[in-house]
Amino acid sequence: MPAIALPGGRALAYECTGAPDARPVVLFHGSPGSRLFRPDASVADAAGARIITFDRPGYGRSDPQPDRRVADTAADVVALLDHLDIERASLIAWSGGGPFGVATARYARERVDRLAIVSAPGPLDEVPTGWESLGEYRRPTAEMARREPHRSVRAIARHMEPFRDDPESFLGSGKGPDGPIMHGPSRPMLVAQVHEALAQGAEGIAADLVAMWLDWGFRLPEIAVPTTVFQGALDRHNHDDARTYASEIPGASLVVWPDLGHWGLVSEWASVLA
Repeated sequence: MPAIALPGGRALAYECTGAPDARPVVLFHGSPGSRLFRPDASVADAAGARIITFDRPGYGRSDPQPDRRVADTAADVVALLDHLDIERASLIAWSGGGPFGVATARYARERVDRLAIVSAPGPLDEVPTGWESLGEYRRPTAEMARREPHRSVRAIARHMEPFRDDPESFLGSGKGPDGPIMHGPSRPMLVAQVHEALAQGAEGIAADLVAMWLDWGFRLPEIAVPTTVFQGALDRHNHDDARTYASEIPGASLVVWPDLGHWGLVSEWASVLA
């Protein structure tokens, strides 16, 4: 497993899939997720892409980063691109990785060619139904994150820790619109990536959730990267988020997959890469 040492000594684990001289695409995994969430090498090669994945802090084999915000990910991506001798890359920001990919497009603009946002939550203060969509279960913890982020991280980590013994539960029941994907040829990859996600416990997902619930430090109209937003029509989440991304990011377009749910990216790697 390759890894780089970041300033301060923190380790960042990563993987590359596809030919070294192909078009670089950085893929941001979900929450929880890991660098093992990626298309097959044959898909990358067919698209002429080199897929670069990495574990966000606290996931997989990457060291935790206390007090991290969505904007902090940009520096990690820049360090990784420098390590790989890549000048510019495209970004695919999926599900819980969406906020971190969008922040990278904002704060590392000179290193980003294009941005694809897929089935992702948006900023609570810009999506009209952002706070409401959290529901009575998550909203109190998100509100606490605005006042006492450390306390919110600890509360989430305690709640999520039991899932360490059953990581596959994060993949859902395997029923509904995502069923064919959950039971299809990609299942071994999906299982492996979520097991790896919780290798250190729940630190990664707790820090992810708090970071995306806090103010992101910028507004969506500041994104100056050509952007396409993808959303499954049968996804139970993120419809208002997708519309907000598409309307607030200058020049962004929205693609809705009529027959797919939240995990639609797994069957649409080729179209998103295109």
